Amino acid sequence: MATLGSQTFVGQSGTEYEFLLFQRDTEFKQAGAVYVVTIRYPSPSGGFSFRNVFIGETRDLSERQLNHRRTGCFDAVGANHVFVCLEGKEDRREAIKADLLAAYETPCNANGDGVCVYPNNGCPRVWPWGQ
Repeated sequence: MATLGSQTFVGQSGTEYEFLLFQRDTEFKQAGAVYVVTIRYPSPSGGFSFRNVFIGETRDLSERQLNHRRTGCFDAVGANHVFVCLEGKEDRREAIKADLLAAYETPCNANGDGVCVYPNNGCPRVWPWGQ
């Protein structure tokens, strides 16, 4: 399980959270975590940029990525990577998730039924489309 980098996310509260970047199909060991599903794409100025599409938390990261109810949305928008912040305490994970959701627009969180097929009113347009 190789990390591809790290990213600091800042919640609405101003609190900074450190996340590690992995490919979306990474098989994780059992651990509690907050995670951000993202589209990683080449930046015109070099390197990579990200479009975050979902913020979630789980008590078991080894199960959550493979059986996620929002997989349809992730696939439809081309999400290809995930940021992970390990956190064992459920109340702390929920607080971090709420803080980040208040600070970031993540279209796959907005779709109530977990199916996001553009174009329709239930799937906000996501740019850039993932590769």
